[in-house]
Amino acid sequence: MFKPSQSAAIDAFREFLPRAGRDYAASRNYDYGPDQRHNISMLSPWVRLRVLPEWTILRETLKQHSPSAAAKFIDEVCWRTYWKGWLQQHPGVWDDYLEELASTRRAFQRRADYEKAQIGATGIECFDAWARELIETGYLHNHARMWFASIWIHTLHLPWVLGAAFFHKHLYDGDPASNTLSWRWVAGLHTAGKCYLARASNIEKYTDGRFKPDAILANKPRIPETSFSRPEKVPLADVPPLPQAGRLGLILHEDDLSAVDWLARASKPTTVCGFFAEAAYRAHDIAERVIDFRRACMASALPASAKLASHTELVIEWAAHQDLDAVVLAEPPVGLWTTILPELRVRLEARGIGLHCARHWWDAHFFPQAGAGFFKLKKSIPQAIEQL
Repeated sequence: MFKPSQSAAIDAFREFLPRAGRDYAASRNYDYGPDQRHNISMLSPWVRLRVLPEWTILRETLKQHSPSAAAKFIDEVCWRTYWKGWLQQHPGVWDDYLEELASTRRAFQRRADYEKAQIGATGIECFDAWARELIETGYLHNHARMWFASIWIHTLHLPWVLGAAFFHKHLYDGDPASNTLSWRWVAGLHTAGKCYLARASNIEKYTDGRFKPDAILANKPRIPETSFSRPEKVPLADVPPLPQAGRLGLILHEDDLSAVDWLARASKPTTVCGFFAEAAYRAHDIAERVIDFRRACMASALPASAKLASHTELVIEWAAHQDLDAVVLAEPPVGLWTTILPELRVRLEARGIGLHCARHWWDAHFFPQAGAGFFKLKKSIPQAIEQL
Protein backbone atom coordinates (compact mmCIF):
# COMPACT_ATOMS: atom_id res chain seq x y z
CA MET A 1 0.00 0.00 0.00
CA PHE A 2 2.83 2.41 0.77
CA LYS A 3 6.01 2.55 -1.28
CA PRO A 4 9.02 3.89 0.65
CA SER A 5 10.02 6.81 -1.56
CA GLN A 6 9.34 10.50 -2.02
CA SER A 7 8.17 9.92 -5.59
CA ALA A 8 5.49 7.51 -4.35
CA ALA A 9 4.39 10.05 -1.72
CA ILE A 10 4.17 12.82 -4.31
CA ASP A 11 2.19 10.63 -6.69
CA ALA A 12 -0.28 9.73 -3.94
CA PHE A 13 -0.62 13.37 -2.93
CA ARG A 14 -1.24 14.53 -6.50
CA GLU A 15 -3.87 11.84 -6.97
CA PHE A 16 -5.69 12.91 -3.80
CA LEU A 17 -5.29 16.68 -4.15
CA PRO A 18 -8.44 17.37 -6.22
CA ARG A 19 -10.49 15.80 -3.40
CA ALA A 20 -8.82 17.70 -0.54
CA GLY A 21 -11.55 20.35 -0.34
CA ARG A 22 -15.26 19.97 0.31
CA ASP A 23 -15.32 16.36 -0.90
CA TYR A 24 -12.92 15.40 1.87
CA ALA A 25 -14.87 17.34 4.49
CA ALA A 26 -18.12 15.61 3.51
CA SER A 27 -16.89 12.01 3.45
CA ARG A 28 -13.72 11.74 5.54
CA ASN A 29 -15.47 10.13 8.54
CA TYR A 30 -16.65 7.10 6.55
CA ASP A 31 -14.66 3.87 6.77
CA TYR A 32 -15.72 1.97 3.65
CA GLY A 33 -13.08 -0.73 4.18
CA PRO A 34 -9.44 -1.31 3.27
CA ASP A 35 -10.17 -1.58 -0.46
CA GLN A 36 -12.12 1.68 -0.65
CA ARG A 37 -10.02 4.57 0.63
CA HIS A 38 -10.95 7.13 -2.04
CA ASN A 39 -12.44 9.47 0.59
CA ILE A 40 -9.24 9.94 2.62
CA SER A 41 -5.70 10.91 1.72
CA MET A 42 -3.71 7.84 2.89
CA LEU A 43 -0.66 10.14 3.16
CA SER A 44 0.08 9.75 6.87
CA PRO A 45 2.93 7.18 6.65
CA TRP A 46 4.93 9.65 4.55
CA VAL A 47 3.82 12.71 6.54
CA ARG A 48 4.95 11.04 9.77
CA LEU A 49 8.52 10.91 8.37
CA ARG A 50 8.23 14.24 6.60
CA VAL A 51 8.96 12.55 3.32
CA LEU A 52 5.97 14.74 2.53
CA PRO A 53 6.23 17.69 4.99
CA GLU A 54 3.23 19.56 6.33
CA TRP A 55 4.15 22.93 4.82
CA THR A 56 4.40 21.40 1.35
CA ILE A 57 0.99 19.80 1.76
CA LEU A 58 -0.65 23.08 2.76
CA ARG A 59 1.08 25.09 0.05
CA GLU A 60 0.02 22.72 -2.74
CA THR A 61 -3.47 22.24 -1.32
CA LEU A 62 -4.11 25.98 -1.28
CA LYS A 63 -3.17 26.23 -4.94
CA GLN A 64 -6.29 24.21 -5.74
CA HIS A 65 -8.66 24.94 -2.85
CA SER A 66 -9.59 27.95 -0.75
CA PRO A 67 -8.68 27.90 2.96
CA SER A 68 -12.36 27.49 3.86
CA ALA A 69 -12.95 24.63 1.42
CA ALA A 70 -9.82 22.78 2.59
CA ALA A 71 -10.24 23.64 6.28
CA LYS A 72 -10.98 20.08 7.45
CA PHE A 73 -8.02 18.63 5.58
CA ILE A 74 -5.72 21.39 6.84
CA ASP A 75 -6.91 20.71 10.40
CA GLU A 76 -6.07 17.02 10.06
CA VAL A 77 -2.57 17.85 8.84
CA CYS A 78 -2.07 20.21 11.79
CA TRP A 79 -3.38 17.73 14.38
CA ARG A 80 -0.15 15.74 14.07
CA THR A 81 1.83 18.94 14.73
CA TYR A 82 -0.40 19.69 17.72
CA TRP A 83 0.25 16.29 19.33
CA LYS A 84 4.01 16.63 18.78
CA GLY A 85 4.07 20.15 20.20
CA TRP A 86 1.97 19.14 23.20
CA LEU A 87 4.20 16.19 24.07
CA GLN A 88 7.28 18.36 23.61
CA GLN A 89 5.94 20.50 26.48
CA HIS A 90 4.81 17.52 28.59
CA PRO A 91 7.68 15.02 28.14
CA GLY A 92 6.92 13.30 31.43
CA VAL A 93 3.80 11.80 29.84
CA TRP A 94 5.99 9.72 27.52
CA ASP A 95 8.21 8.59 30.39
CA ASP A 96 5.15 7.65 32.47
CA TYR A 97 3.68 5.73 29.54
CA LEU A 98 6.85 3.66 29.10
CA GLU A 99 7.04 2.90 32.82
CA GLU A 100 3.38 1.87 33.00
CA LEU A 101 3.70 -0.16 29.81
CA ALA A 102 6.62 -2.19 31.16
CA SER A 103 4.81 -3.15 34.37
CA THR A 104 1.49 -3.79 32.62
CA ARG A 105 3.08 -6.08 30.04
CA ARG A 106 4.51 -8.21 32.83
CA ALA A 107 1.12 -8.40 34.53
CA PHE A 108 -0.73 -9.32 31.32
CA GLN A 109 1.66 -11.93 29.98
CA ARG A 110 -0.33 -14.85 28.58
CA ARG A 111 -3.67 -13.26 29.56
CA ALA A 112 -6.22 -14.84 27.23
CA ASP A 113 -8.32 -11.68 26.78
CA TYR A 114 -5.25 -9.64 25.85
CA GLU A 115 -4.01 -12.27 23.39
CA LYS A 116 -7.44 -12.55 21.73
CA ALA A 117 -7.64 -8.78 21.29
CA GLN A 118 -4.27 -8.70 19.52
CA ILE A 119 -5.19 -11.37 16.96
CA GLY A 120 -8.79 -10.33 16.40
CA ALA A 121 -10.53 -13.18 18.22
CA THR A 122 -12.74 -11.39 20.76
CA GLY A 123 -16.04 -12.21 19.08
CA ILE A 124 -16.80 -8.51 18.43
CA GLU A 125 -16.92 -8.59 14.64
CA CYS A 126 -15.88 -5.02 13.85
CA PHE A 127 -13.11 -4.96 16.45
CA ASP A 128 -11.68 -8.26 15.24
CA ALA A 129 -11.76 -7.10 11.61
CA TRP A 130 -9.86 -3.92 12.51
CA ALA A 131 -7.26 -5.87 14.50
CA ARG A 132 -6.59 -8.12 11.51
CA GLU A 133 -6.58 -5.17 9.09
CA LEU A 134 -4.01 -3.35 11.22
CA ILE A 135 -1.70 -6.37 11.35
CA GLU A 136 -2.08 -7.12 7.64
CA THR A 137 -1.85 -3.58 6.24
CA GLY A 138 -0.18 -1.39 8.88
CA TYR A 139 -3.04 1.09 8.57
CA LEU A 140 -6.50 1.89 9.94
CA HIS A 141 -8.98 4.64 9.11
CA ASN A 142 -8.87 7.33 11.80
CA HIS A 143 -12.47 6.74 12.82
CA ALA A 144 -11.79 3.00 13.17
CA ARG A 145 -8.82 3.80 15.40
CA MET A 146 -11.12 5.66 17.77
CA TRP A 147 -13.74 2.90 17.80
CA PHE A 148 -11.06 0.26 18.30
CA ALA A 149 -9.41 2.13 21.19
CA SER A 150 -12.76 2.73 22.86
CA ILE A 151 -13.77 -0.93 22.68
CA TRP A 152 -10.29 -2.02 23.86
CA ILE A 153 -10.44 0.24 26.93
CA HIS A 154 -14.09 0.66 27.89
CA THR A 155 -15.73 -2.56 26.64
CA LEU A 156 -12.95 -5.15 26.91
CA HIS A 157 -11.44 -3.52 29.99
CA LEU A 158 -7.88 -3.82 28.71
CA PRO A 159 -5.17 -1.32 29.74
CA TRP A 160 -4.85 1.64 27.39
CA VAL A 161 -1.05 1.41 27.39
CA LEU A 162 -1.19 -2.08 25.85
CA GLY A 163 -3.50 -0.83 23.13
CA ALA A 164 -1.27 2.15 22.42
CA ALA A 165 1.73 -0.18 22.15
CA PHE A 166 -0.22 -2.49 19.80
CA PHE A 167 -0.89 0.44 17.47
CA HIS A 168 2.65 1.78 17.81
CA LYS A 169 3.99 -1.60 16.79
CA HIS A 170 1.97 -2.02 13.61
CA LEU A 171 1.04 1.43 12.25
CA TYR A 172 3.18 2.76 9.43
CA ASP A 173 2.29 6.25 10.63
CA GLY A 174 2.55 5.55 14.36
CA ASP A 175 4.54 8.02 16.39
CA PRO A 176 4.94 8.54 20.13
CA ALA A 177 2.97 11.80 20.21
CA SER A 178 -0.15 11.30 18.09
CA ASN A 179 -0.53 7.64 19.01
CA THR A 180 0.07 7.83 22.76
CA LEU A 181 -1.90 11.02 23.29
CA SER A 182 -4.84 9.87 21.15
CA TRP A 183 -5.15 6.73 23.27
CA ARG A 184 -4.98 8.85 26.44
CA TRP A 185 -7.77 11.03 25.06
CA VAL A 186 -10.01 8.04 24.30
CA ALA A 187 -9.35 6.74 27.81
CA GLY A 188 -10.29 10.07 29.37
CA LEU A 189 -6.79 10.88 30.60
CA HIS A 190 -5.89 13.72 28.23
CA THR A 191 -8.74 16.19 28.72
CA ALA A 192 -10.51 16.50 32.06
CA GLY A 193 -14.07 15.17 31.89
CA LYS A 194 -13.76 13.89 28.33
CA CYS A 195 -13.33 10.39 26.92
CA TYR A 196 -14.55 8.66 23.77
CA LEU A 197 -17.22 5.97 23.85
CA ALA A 198 -17.91 4.06 20.63
CA ARG A 199 -21.60 3.65 19.82
CA ALA A 200 -23.06 0.84 17.72
CA SER A 201 -25.21 3.25 15.70
CA ASN A 202 -22.19 5.41 14.89
CA ILE A 203 -20.19 2.38 13.76
CA GLU A 204 -23.04 1.13 11.57
CA LYS A 205 -23.53 4.56 9.96
CA TYR A 206 -19.90 5.39 9.29
CA THR A 207 -18.93 1.94 8.06
CA ASP A 208 -21.82 2.27 5.58
CA GLY A 209 -23.52 -0.74 7.15
CA ARG A 210 -20.50 -3.05 6.91
CA PHE A 211 -20.71 -3.63 10.65
CA LYS A 212 -23.75 -3.75 12.91
CA PRO A 213 -22.33 -4.43 16.36
CA ASP A 214 -24.57 -6.74 18.30
CA ALA A 215 -22.19 -6.85 21.24
CA ILE A 216 -23.04 -4.58 24.14
CA LEU A 217 -20.58 -1.72 23.89
CA ALA A 218 -19.70 0.22 27.01
CA ASN A 219 -21.91 3.21 27.76
CA LYS A 220 -19.75 4.61 30.52
CA PRO A 221 -16.00 5.14 30.91
CA ARG A 222 -13.87 2.31 32.21
CA ILE A 223 -11.40 4.74 33.79
CA PRO A 224 -12.94 6.97 36.49
CA GLU A 225 -12.60 10.75 36.12
CA THR A 226 -10.65 10.80 39.38
CA SER A 227 -7.77 9.12 37.50
CA PHE A 228 -7.20 12.31 35.50
CA SER A 229 -4.28 14.41 36.65
CA ARG A 230 -2.88 17.39 34.77
CA PRO A 231 0.71 16.59 33.75
CA GLU A 232 3.57 18.97 34.39
CA LYS A 233 4.20 21.45 31.59
CA VAL A 234 7.77 22.48 30.85
CA PRO A 235 8.98 25.37 28.66
CA LEU A 236 10.06 24.60 25.14
CA ALA A 237 13.83 24.34 24.93
CA ASP A 238 15.66 27.23 23.33
CA VAL A 239 17.33 26.43 20.03
CA PRO A 240 20.58 28.42 19.64
CA PRO A 241 21.73 29.53 16.18
CA LEU A 242 23.59 26.95 14.12
CA PRO A 243 27.38 27.23 13.79
CA GLN A 244 28.48 28.87 10.55
CA ALA A 245 32.18 28.04 10.63
CA GLY A 246 34.24 24.86 10.58
CA ARG A 247 33.49 21.50 9.03
CA LEU A 248 29.83 20.64 9.61
CA GLY A 249 28.05 17.35 9.12
CA LEU A 250 24.30 16.76 8.93
CA ILE A 251 22.68 13.81 10.71
CA LEU A 252 19.36 12.83 9.16
CA HIS A 253 16.84 10.94 11.32
CA GLU A 254 13.47 9.46 10.44
CA ASP A 255 11.40 12.00 12.36
CA ASP A 256 12.23 14.64 9.74
CA LEU A 257 13.58 13.40 6.43
CA SER A 258 12.85 16.81 4.90
CA ALA A 259 15.86 18.15 6.84
CA VAL A 260 18.08 16.84 4.07
CA ASP A 261 16.79 19.92 2.19
CA TRP A 262 15.88 22.72 4.62
CA LEU A 263 18.62 22.08 7.17
CA ALA A 264 21.25 21.55 4.49
CA ARG A 265 20.40 24.99 3.10
CA ALA A 266 20.68 26.55 6.55
CA SER A 267 23.95 24.91 7.62
CA LYS A 268 25.69 23.97 4.35
CA PRO A 269 27.21 20.71 5.64
CA THR A 270 30.17 19.08 3.97
CA THR A 271 28.79 15.58 4.52
CA VAL A 272 25.53 13.81 5.45
CA CYS A 273 24.85 10.69 7.51
CA GLY A 274 21.51 9.00 7.97
CA PHE A 275 21.07 7.52 11.45
CA PHE A 276 18.34 4.91 11.71
CA ALA A 277 18.46 3.59 15.27
CA GLU A 278 17.33 0.02 14.72
CA ALA A 279 18.09 -1.05 18.28
CA ALA A 280 15.66 1.53 19.65
CA TYR A 281 12.94 0.35 17.26
CA ARG A 282 13.38 -3.23 18.34
CA ALA A 283 13.48 -2.26 22.00
CA HIS A 284 10.05 -0.68 21.47
CA ASP A 285 8.80 -3.83 19.67
CA ILE A 286 8.12 -2.10 16.35
CA ALA A 287 7.09 -4.50 13.57
CA GLU A 288 9.76 -5.43 11.02
CA ARG A 289 7.57 -4.17 8.17
CA VAL A 290 7.45 -0.70 9.76
CA ILE A 291 11.22 -0.76 10.37
CA ASP A 292 11.87 -1.75 6.75
CA PHE A 293 9.57 0.98 5.42
CA ARG A 294 11.16 3.76 7.44
CA ARG A 295 14.72 2.62 6.77
CA ALA A 296 13.98 2.49 3.04
CA CYS A 297 12.40 5.95 3.12
CA MET A 298 15.55 7.29 4.77
CA ALA A 299 17.78 5.58 2.23
CA SER A 300 15.78 7.13 -0.62
CA ALA A 301 16.06 10.61 0.95
CA LEU A 302 19.84 10.51 1.43
CA PRO A 303 22.29 11.84 -1.17
CA ALA A 304 24.03 9.07 -3.10
CA SER A 305 27.33 9.68 -1.27
CA ALA A 306 25.79 9.71 2.22
CA LYS A 307 26.35 7.05 4.85
CA LEU A 308 23.44 5.17 6.43
CA ALA A 309 24.27 4.17 10.00
CA SER A 310 22.31 1.76 12.16
CA HIS A 311 23.81 2.52 15.58
CA THR A 312 25.59 5.27 17.48
CA GLU A 313 29.11 3.89 17.10
CA LEU A 314 28.90 4.12 13.31
CA VAL A 315 27.79 7.74 13.53
CA ILE A 316 30.74 8.57 15.79
CA GLU A 317 33.12 6.86 13.35
CA TRP A 318 31.63 8.84 10.46
CA ALA A 319 31.99 12.17 12.27
CA ALA A 320 35.59 11.41 13.30
CA HIS A 321 36.56 10.13 9.84
CA GLN A 322 35.16 13.30 8.25
CA ASP A 323 37.16 15.43 10.72
CA LEU A 324 34.03 17.36 11.69
CA ASP A 325 33.94 20.28 14.10
CA ALA A 326 30.21 19.92 14.67
CA VAL A 327 27.11 18.08 13.51
CA VAL A 328 23.59 19.46 13.04
CA LEU A 329 20.24 17.72 12.99
CA ALA A 330 16.56 18.58 13.05
CA GLU A 331 15.36 18.73 16.65
CA PRO A 332 13.89 15.27 17.34
CA PRO A 333 10.46 15.21 19.00
CA VAL A 334 9.92 13.45 22.31
CA GLY A 335 9.92 9.71 21.72
CA LEU A 336 12.54 7.18 20.69
CA TRP A 337 15.19 9.90 20.36
CA THR A 338 14.67 11.07 23.95
CA THR A 339 17.35 8.62 25.08
CA ILE A 340 19.35 8.51 21.84
CA LEU A 341 20.13 12.23 21.65
CA PRO A 342 21.85 12.63 25.05
CA GLU A 343 24.05 9.59 24.43
CA LEU A 344 24.97 10.83 20.96
CA ARG A 345 25.82 14.27 22.30
CA VAL A 346 28.10 12.90 25.01
CA ARG A 347 29.88 10.55 22.60
CA LEU A 348 30.47 13.29 20.03
CA GLU A 349 31.64 15.86 22.58
CA ALA A 350 34.13 13.33 23.90
CA ARG A 351 35.69 13.55 20.42
CA GLY A 352 35.58 17.34 20.45
CA ILE A 353 32.61 17.45 18.07
CA GLY A 354 29.65 19.64 18.94
CA LEU A 355 26.01 18.68 18.35
CA HIS A 356 23.43 21.33 17.41
CA CYS A 357 19.68 20.96 16.89
CA ALA A 358 17.58 23.12 14.59
CA ARG A 359 13.82 23.72 14.71
CA HIS A 360 11.98 24.20 11.43
CA TRP A 361 9.89 27.38 11.22
CA TRP A 362 6.72 25.24 11.10
CA ASP A 363 7.46 23.75 14.52
CA ALA A 364 8.76 27.05 15.87
CA HIS A 365 5.44 28.64 14.91
CA PHE A 366 3.06 25.92 16.10
CA PHE A 367 4.69 24.28 19.12
CA PRO A 368 4.17 27.28 21.45
CA GLN A 369 0.45 27.16 20.53
CA ALA A 370 0.14 23.46 21.39
CA GLY A 371 0.45 23.58 25.16
CA ALA A 372 -3.26 23.30 25.87
CA GLY A 373 -6.12 22.39 23.50
CA PHE A 374 -6.11 22.23 19.70
CA PHE A 375 -8.23 25.39 19.28
CA LYS A 376 -5.37 27.74 20.15
CA LEU A 377 -3.16 26.10 17.53
CA LYS A 378 -5.99 26.18 15.00
CA LYS A 379 -6.28 29.95 15.40
CA SER A 380 -2.62 30.29 14.41
CA ILE A 381 -3.00 28.39 11.10
CA PRO A 382 -3.68 31.55 9.02
CA GLN A 383 -0.37 33.04 10.18
CA ALA A 384 1.44 29.88 9.09
CA ILE A 385 -0.28 30.02 5.71
CA GLU A 386 1.15 33.50 5.21
CA GLN A 387 4.66 32.02 5.48
CA LEU A 388 4.16 29.34 2.84
